[in-house]
Formats: sequence, C-alpha cells, structure tokens
Amino acid sequence: MDDFKPADIYIDINGLRLHYLDWGGQGKQLMLLLHGFMGHAHVWDGFALEFRNHYHVISLDQRGHGESEWSEKLAYKIDDHFSDICGFAEALALDSIILIGHSMGGRNALFYAACFPERIERLVLVDSRLWDSEGSSNALMQILMHFPLQADTLEAVIESIRELYPLLPSEFVRHIARYGYRRMEDGKYVPRYDARMSTQCQSMGYSTENLGLFLNNLPLPTLIVRGEKSPFLSEKDARRIVDCLPRGILKEISHSTHMPAQENPDEFKAVVWNFLRSER
Repeated sequence: MDDFKPADIYIDINGLRLHYLDWGGQGKQLMLLLHGFMGHAHVWDGFALEFRNHYHVISLDQRGHGESEWSEKLAYKIDDHFSDICGFAEALALDSIILIGHSMGGRNALFYAACFPERIERLVLVDSRLWDSEGSSNALMQILMHFPLQADTLEAVIESIRELYPLLPSEFVRHIARYGYRRMEDGKYVPRYDARMSTQCQSMGYSTENLGLFLNNLPLPTLIVRGEKSPFLSEKDARRIVDCLPRGILKEISHSTHMPAQENPDEFKAVVWNFLRSER
C-alpha cells in the first residue's frame, strides 16, 4: 500500500465528536466514503489511494465506529446516521457528491441521497441489504459471532476475521484489525466500535428498516455492487433493487463475498471507474 497518509480530522456534529480521513484534493469533486457496520474509515484506504488524484476523497468514521465518539444514548438508528451526514455535509459545504457506501454505509447513503438527490451526483451501494431476508439476517449473525468483543492478542482478532473473510488479502486483514481494535491497559484487545450495537442488533433479531420505498426517489445514476458469493445480498434482491431504480445498474464482483471492494479491489475499482465515466 502507498505510503501516503491522509489527514486525521475531527469535527463536532450533533453533540458527538466525529473523525474522518481527508485524502486531499481540495477543489476537486467530493467523494464521500461510508464504511459498514463494525467497520471504520480505514477500510477504504486502498480505494482512496486510487481515486485521490482525481477526486477530493473523504472517508468518515460514522458514530460509534473507529475514532468517532460513541452515543451515550445508544442512538444508532438510520435517522441518527442521517442527521450526522446532514450535519457533516452542511459543516463542510459539500455538494455534487459522489457518495459510496458499503453495507450499513450504503443504507445510510441511500437514505441521504433519497432525501437530498440534488446534492448527489452519483451513488454507489456496495453489498447493502435494503430490506429483511432470512439469508441476510443469518449472514449478519455470522459477522457478529466472528468479531470478538475481547481477545488476548491481535493475532486472535486477525484469525477471526480471516475465518469470516478467507478471500481478503492477509495484509488487509491485519490492516482492518489494527484500526478496528485497540489494546487496553490489561493487554486485552477490544473493538473500537461501540459493542453495545451488537447486543442491540441481536435483540432486534438482526432485522433492519425497509428502505425499498425510497428507491423511486433516486433520479440520479446509481450503481449497485454485489459480491459474487455474497451471503448478505442475494442476486435476486440485488436485481430487485435495480429494477426499482430509475437509473440503476448492477455489477457483480467475482471472487468476493460481502467485502468486494477489499476482496477483489482491482475489479471493484475498475467497475467504479467505468460507472463514474459513463454517461448514464
């Protein structure tokens, strides 16, 4: 991975201190990247390096994740994330945004884009479920089971992630573990995300809000990306999403599951490049 380091910036939004990575390129078109549940801004590092010379790339640690502050009131519903994105966009005067979100980040991106389509130029949703299904709920349960809430070593965390995502490059598994966990004074490793969200998710039966009704409100070009072997977003549901979009397109990334941008980065980046350069 390139040695270039983004700027670590903190900003107060809705009473929380949020962290984001700014990859430079001020003055260029804004590209905002949103990670998935239990993720962090650094999952986009390899992707951001590819696009930073052409766009002003920003990767946000959403509330309760990464270096951003946790909500004391356990406010992690889609409305809470929506309010954060609104405040973030207003504080930075963001407009004509290329908005890219993975999983939970894709859901948050869709909700924002449906409410403010005039602010978004293009939208990319990566392996994001927009309604409940038995397959996606089971996949989410497996994700929660494989990310330890406490580990004796970072290697134990890495092994858990590797078991869940065997197609991820070893270097990247270490990368997301390094930024996704912190070492406590007793030597134990714990997640940087608010682990109470896992309990909250379990108590809800791994269900999610139905965002399908918002798809018709998206007049802008929208790319739906699915990992070819994803247990999270079925091919049937992905095609159903695209059929509801006025200007939607579906692309499957080969040799990937729920993290196609990281499992097969070259193909994913090529798909995004083609989408951004298309006249659709």
